[in-house]
Amino acid sequence: MAEAFVETETDRTKSRWVARAYSDFVTQFGRPRTTQRALFYYALQRQASDYPICGGFVGEIRITRPYHESDGERLPKWVGRARRLGFIPADAILEEAPGEQVLLPAVTGRGANSLEVWLNRSSFDQLLHPVCEKHGATLVSVHGSASKDAIEALNRRCDCYASGRPTIILSLSDLSPASAHFCADLAAKIAESGTSSRKIRVKHVALLPEQVQELKLPMVRATSVSKDERDWFRRCLKPYSLDSKRMAELDLLEVYYPGGIAGFLDESLSKYTGEF
Repeated sequence: MAEAFVETETDRTKSRWVARAYSDFVTQFGRPRTTQRALFYYALQRQASDYPICGGFVGEIRITRPYHESDGERLPKWVGRARRLGFIPADAILEEAPGEQVLLPAVTGRGANSLEVWLNRSSFDQLLHPVCEKHGATLVSVHGSASKDAIEALNRRCDCYASGRPTIILSLSDLSPASAHFCADLAAKIAESGTSSRKIRVKHVALLPEQVQELKLPMVRATSVSKDERDWFRRCLKPYSLDSKRMAELDLLEVYYPGGIAGFLDESLSKYTGEF
């Protein structure tokens, strides 16, 4: 049974801080919806020294300071409280959805562009679907890695796209030990299904080590993974002199790229739309 929510002064104080950070994000970027991790990265680069630290008594605020990376562990709790207290809109912070999601453009079948966007973060679906719709692309989000069913569904869609053209998949994933291999894994599973690379081409468009350097994206402590994943990630970052104990998430584009992740995808898809 879920624990009942009991409002305290600490809840209200921390929730008001979330609301303030969210309001600053909307004011600066003009985008009313974003992800929880994007709000985290936005809070890290805010100049305000306004994050409340509670004292020994419940609700007592003894000091405020700049937001720290370690504070991110409790951000989900305070975002949830801010939503329940009505300090931020209920749909302001986008959440992950279970399973695999396939969002088709309005035009499907033989008239559709053979363009798809794949990522392993469903929290971006509502931000990216309008962009995919604009370019006639299918949006696919999976949890972790693509399943056999997802690959089979992809092959069926490819048979319905305009003949004579390969399907181009733009792949997006975090630059992290757990996700950096998403694009390579997707390409390998497509190949294992018997599909020729002449029929489906997978292009990794984000996040790349060079993008972290070019955009000066801040990396944070990476989550714990298996030794094989750590070793693979270390080899991936070695040519760029980046710390393999740290990671960069797609949510950073919401803060450091003009137009956020939707603006990034719009530019990426524009490079291929003209081919169809």
